[in-house]
Amino acid sequence: MKKLWEDIQLIYEGLNFSKKMIVDDLMIISKDNYYLIHYEPDGLTPVQIRIEKDYNLVRMWGGDVPYDVTNYKLFVEVGDQIYTSEDSMIELAYKVIKPHLREVKLNQLVKI
Repeated sequence: MKKLWEDIQLIYEGLNFSKKMIVDDLMIISKDNYYLIHYEPDGLTPVQIRIEKDYNLVRMWGGDVPYDVTNYKLFVEVGDQIYTSEDSMIELAYKVIKPHLREVKLNQLVKI
């Protein structure tokens, strides 16, 4: 899920969602520790994705930290259906963001 977080962050920054609200039927809202994605293409069922990044402060300040202190939580809704399988949630999230991710990466290549 860390990669999904990083890819959403790349899209948010690359397509400048801080200044725009909607790009090609996709809206991304960023708050302190989460991204909220709303995707509603014409005539199709809306998809809402929320990914949260939670820090375990006890482990972070506990001294010996041999493992990552960050946990990710993913929530996916398609219309009225709520997904519970992590694999299917990640797959659906990438289905929504992949065209935008591709665009951002191509824009980065053009700048080089």
